[in-house]
Amino acid sequence: MPQEKKKRGRREEKASKKRKLNDVSEKPAKRLKPGDQQPEDFEEELVVRGDAGDDFISFDMPAPEGVEAPPIEDEFHGLLDPQEQEYYTNINNKIVANDFESEEDRILFIDAVHRETEGKELKVASSQSCSRYLEKIILLSTPLQLRGLFSKFLGNLTSLVRHRFGSHCCETLFLEAAKYVGHEKRSSKDDAEDGPASLEDLFLQAAEELKPNMGFLLTERFASHTIRVLFLVLSGLPLDDTSVKAMLASKKKENIETPGTTKPKVSETKRVVPKSFNQALSDLVNSAISSLDTTYLRALATHPLGNPVLQLLLKFELSDSNKSKSSEQPSLFSKLLPDESLDEDSESAKFLSGLIYDPTGSHLVELLVQKLSGKNFKNLYRVVLKPKLESMAKNDIAGYVAIRTLERLGKDDLKEAKGLLLPVIPTLIARRRTGLIKVLIERSGVRGVDLQDLADLIKAEYENSNSSFLSAVLSITSVESKQDQSSTDIEQGQTKAPVIKTDVHGSLLAQAMLQAKATRDVVQDGLLLLSTEDLMALCRDPAASRLIQAALNPSDLNASFRRKFVPKFSGQMVSLSLELTSSYVADALYPATDGLHFMKEKLAKELAGSETQLRESPFGRNVWKNWAMDLFRRRPGEWRGMAKNQASQIQSQDRHGGETTQGETASKQKKTPIQLARERHAQRKSHETTSKPSRFGTGSNAVVPTNA
Repeated sequence: MPQEKKKRGRREEKASKKRKLNDVSEKPAKRLKPGDQQPEDFEEELVVRGDAGDDFISFDMPAPEGVEAPPIEDEFHGLLDPQEQEYYTNINNKIVANDFESEEDRILFIDAVHRETEGKELKVASSQSCSRYLEKIILLSTPLQLRGLFSKFLGNLTSLVRHRFGSHCCETLFLEAAKYVGHEKRSSKDDAEDGPASLEDLFLQAAEELKPNMGFLLTERFASHTIRVLFLVLSGLPLDDTSVKAMLASKKKENIETPGTTKPKVSETKRVVPKSFNQALSDLVNSAISSLDTTYLRALATHPLGNPVLQLLLKFELSDSNKSKSSEQPSLFSKLLPDESLDEDSESAKFLSGLIYDPTGSHLVELLVQKLSGKNFKNLYRVVLKPKLESMAKNDIAGYVAIRTLERLGKDDLKEAKGLLLPVIPTLIARRRTGLIKVLIERSGVRGVDLQDLADLIKAEYENSNSSFLSAVLSITSVESKQDQSSTDIEQGQTKAPVIKTDVHGSLLAQAMLQAKATRDVVQDGLLLLSTEDLMALCRDPAASRLIQAALNPSDLNASFRRKFVPKFSGQMVSLSLELTSSYVADALYPATDGLHFMKEKLAKELAGSETQLRESPFGRNVWKNWAMDLFRRRPGEWRGMAKNQASQIQSQDRHGGETTQGETASKQKKTPIQLARERHAQRKSHETTSKPSRFGTGSNAVVPTNA
């Protein structure tokens, strides 16, 4: 019987590998092409990408009726040739260098760039490198130039907002053009039929163009950010609101800036938008959510791109200006939470309970806690938040919802919430998550809730460690190494001041404790126990120095503490003034010595003895100016009178709870005999100082008395 022919050695290994590859290629692929037929036993599987949980709702499912998706293939606007790319690179270099003789030169330069870009706007906006340059050009453009570029984008916005680079250009264009809506000056040329439309009309046309595909664009990767900006512009909300900026773009967004811009900016605190914008925004929102059911909206709440849009729409709906408006369309809030009464067993309550612990959805609950009416918030707190307050406080994500809840509670509810949270305080301190404790102290002080039990608990927990209370709160760690000292310092026997690092959250907690009567003494006692060396090290740390400044803030309640604490800085004023961080403490010592005029003058003499050294330092010059040391050197009597008058004015402001002028203070409060005697003494000293003949000579550089 003939035997099978076999190859030996490396040829056999290559042949066996080839046979295995052929066997694998004959097997049917798991994913078939759209034109292929599926086998009878094939079962379609849903592919879930990313970190999706069991409650994941795929947005690949058939969209509800009315949500139309744009064409799958994006439009191609062409590529820039090398010469054009080099041209825009040179434009960017000139803008960055700010090489302009005047503002008019800059305007003419940008106008020439717009003329050169005519017909190539879409190519530049979709270019990976030149789109950044176009954003800088937009930031430097006039309203007329913005209108021209805006009109070029119309007709292609649907594809442009979905483009990776073009979407950023649309965002910048919308934000810049919004500043001039209603403030642009139209000329006779603009009023002609062939002139560019106003920015108001351009925004309305953009909204009308994007309206058919709004439901799809809400969760589109790049278009979602631009849609949020368009919503913001049409709503009339401030463009620089920090609470809104977090909903517009992520923290990773590149910040495009142009140096040396001096063009006038329209006020961004209050924006008055045309009435047509309100109708356009309403149409866009209805087109986006009118056909969406509750299930789809709740899926948006946990979607990374849909959640910020949902927050923005709810912010519009729950704002004060929209609460009184009635509409035939059901509100977004009623569609998201359709249950009439929020009971424990309702679907809405279960949905919110799960949303609290979701990394994305918790932001939506925070917004609801802040913006809901008082009646709806009390119902939400009673059914959902209050039973879970203790577990929320211990959770890394839900803890932020608990903080927002404490900020909204009244006195009685806050007192009850404090009792619920007391058992959790040791756990929070052990995990160094002190944000909730800080807010609880602040709100209790505002609402007038007793904090003695909380103060005793905090002190007991931090004093369990071997270190002192203040060291445990600030989590002080030394970061100095032996290599930090130079060889010359070691030979001379000099050692550098210790360098430490403190916890920012611990410093914020200690600052909050200083504002409450029950917790103030704990922090003040810890500061008084510090040695001079440790105190100077804290003054040089950015986080700890703010605690020192807060402790030095003058008030009637800490006068005795300041009388003991300020002398610790004696002999250290010059070293404090020569460094950036500690110089703020040196500035804070001037108002801190109000009522302690002997210490104020003693510290001022320390500064006066090192005038040359302080003037050579930029931080020392600021301290010299803030302490009015020029007046102290030339007319010390007048300096003393000024310091004492400022102290009396500050004391009167603390008593009356507001700012008062010197005349109002005299009319509201009768001066005591000791105050009148001090004023007479200061005036007499000032008169004696200015009436004496000058001892500096009679030349051109002589100091001439002011009343001579």
